[in-house]
Amino acid sequence: MLPIKHALIIALFAHGLLLTAPANALSDMEDKPATFDSLVGKGKWTVMEVWASDCRMCRATIHHTVDFETSNPDVDVIGVSLDGKAGKANAEKFIDEQGLTFTNLLSDPSEVDKYLYSTAKESFIGTPTFMVYNPQGKLLAVQPGAVTAEELSDFIKKQSQ
Repeated sequence: MLPIKHALIIALFAHGLLLTAPANALSDMEDKPATFDSLVGKGKWTVMEVWASDCRMCRATIHHTVDFETSNPDVDVIGVSLDGKAGKANAEKFIDEQGLTFTNLLSDPSEVDKYLYSTAKESFIGTPTFMVYNPQGKLLAVQPGAVTAEELSDFIKKQSQ
């Protein structure tokens, strides 16, 4: 009888999961749905940094992204927090503490992984991760790890020639 109870519990759990509508895994800070593709290809270069509020490397290096945004006002800079909707307060605190003035969105690691695999055939490795798009919206680079403002500027300059 015990295996039947386990099977019933598993079936009920799976049934509940299947009937639950999936939440949009990418949204702005006001919970409005967004897509990666809607953010790029507007005639400007776009740099996205995927970060998390509990990522030590993100905390130590996000000032490079702030510096890059300040010195490159012609480039769209977008942050993607992996704190998700449940961690929105943590993301907002990180944004305030770090003085981030660029647009920041909420997502989760699985959504970023699906997007990267479908777009670049690459798996998401971790935070921070940078994605650089040309003005037509084509993803040209995915770089896990810290990147300086100078490295971002040099990459865009070389790709623009």
